Amino acid sequence: MNPGNLFFNRNTKLLRSGWRVLIFGALLISPQVLLSSYMTRSGEAGQEVFEVSFTMIATYVMIVIWVVFISWICLRFLDRMSLASLGFDFHANWWREILRGIAMASAMVMAVVIIQAIGGGTRVIPNARWWSGGEVNFAGLFTVGRDITAALALLAVAGTFEELVYRGYPFQTLLRGAPAIVPILLFSILFGFGHWNNPNRTFFSTANTILAGIWLAVAYLRTRSLWFPTALHFTWNWMMGAFFGLPVSGLSIPQHPIFISTSQHPLWLTGGNYGAEGGAATSLVLIITIFIILKSPVSPSTHHS
Repeated sequence: MNPGNLFFNRNTKLLRSGWRVLIFGALLISPQVLLSSYMTRSGEAGQEVFEVSFTMIATYVMIVIWVVFISWICLRFLDRMSLASLGFDFHANWWREILRGIAMASAMVMAVVIIQAIGGGTRVIPNARWWSGGEVNFAGLFTVGRDITAALALLAVAGTFEELVYRGYPFQTLLRGAPAIVPILLFSILFGFGHWNNPNRTFFSTANTILAGIWLAVAYLRTRSLWFPTALHFTWNWMMGAFFGLPVSGLSIPQHPIFISTSQHPLWLTGGNYGAEGGAATSLVLIITIFIILKSPVSPSTHHS
C-alpha cells in the first residue's frame, strides 16, 4: 500500500476530504472566546440575556468575514474551487430561496406556538411596553421596534456564521468525499453539542438541535445553496425571540419583543426555560418540515457543483 494514498486521492490528486476538514478546523478559531464576554445574566428565573448591541453585531460580522476568508483559502488551495461554490453566490433564484426560507420558518414557529397553546403551556399577549389598557404606547413601540430590528441584524449575521461553520466548507467537503449521511449526521451532532453550554439545556433540547441540524442540512442539499438554510435559521430565531418573546436556545433575544409568550407546563411540550426548542412541539414540526423539503420540487438552476 502506498502511504501517500492515506493523504491524497489518487484520482483527483487532492488531499482526502477528512484532512481538508481538519485543516479548516485548525485554521478556524472558536468564536466562544469572542462571544462569551457579551453574555450577561438576567435576574429572571436564572435565564441569560444575549446582548443585542452594535458591538455584538460588529463582532459577529468580523467572525463571519474570518470564516469566509478561511473558507476561501481552503477552497482555493485545497480544492481548486472558487468562493462562489460555497453557496452564497447570486444565482438566478437566490432571492427566492431567501423568501422561501423566511415564509417557511415563520409558518413553522407559528405552528409550534399553536401546538403549545393547544397543549395549555403557552399563552401569547402583546408586550405591555407598547400595548397596555387597550392603548398604544408610542414611546414603548419605538423601543420595541428598535430592539427587534437590532435583533434581526444580529440573528441574521449569527445565523450566517453558524451556516458557514456547520453547512459550509467542512460539510460540503465531506459531502464531496463521502455518502451524504456521513456529513449530515456528523455536523448535525456537532451543531447540537455546539449548544451544549446554553442555559437550561436538556437532553431533549440537544436532540432537537441535532434534528434542526438535519433540517438545515436537507435544506442545503435540496438547493446546493446556503441562502435557503440561512434564511430558515435566522427567521426561526427571530420569530421565536423577537416576535413571540420565547427563549431562543435558552437565551432571551431581544429584551423587548413584540409579544410575551409563556413557556410553562407541560415542559415536555414547551421546553420550559430553554424555550420551544427543548419541547416536543418543535420535534414534530421539524420532522414534518424535513419531509416537506425532501419532497418539494427544486429548480435545476439552483444547483451548484
